[in-house]
Amino acid sequence: MSLMEQFANPSAFGSLTMGERLAGATVTMCMGLGITFLILIILWAVIKIMSVTIGSAKKEKPADAPAPAAVPAEAEQIDATDDAELVAVIAAAIAASENRFVSDIIVRKITRVSGQTNAWNSAGLGECIESRRM
Repeated sequence: MSLMEQFANPSAFGSLTMGERLAGATVTMCMGLGITFLILIILWAVIKIMSVTIGSAKKEKPADAPAPAAVPAEAEQIDATDDAELVAVIAAAIAASENRFVSDIIVRKITRVSGQTNAWNSAGLGECIESRRM
């Protein structure tokens, strides 16, 4: 009877020496680790093949794609006009929320908030956190 057959047999396990038990445990551990790493290598290979095939499909572009056109000077003027309208809208919103006239409000500085969250997301998060307080 081989060592692994004795290791698997519960009645024969008690008659094994400490060295035979350690050898059987080492073989079992190495087999488990080997199978695990083999499956991980197979998964890595499948993912790599999929990324190469998907990546090559995305890279295919028409050869005669036109170059992007230069931005005309009028577009810069439109941005300045949009900023003025944005300031007017913000001033009107502040005046409406404070029940004051727009002429009483002076907007000195507007800074954009960077990040992935918007006002609705922040309000929902704050409401969720506030509802869990005791």
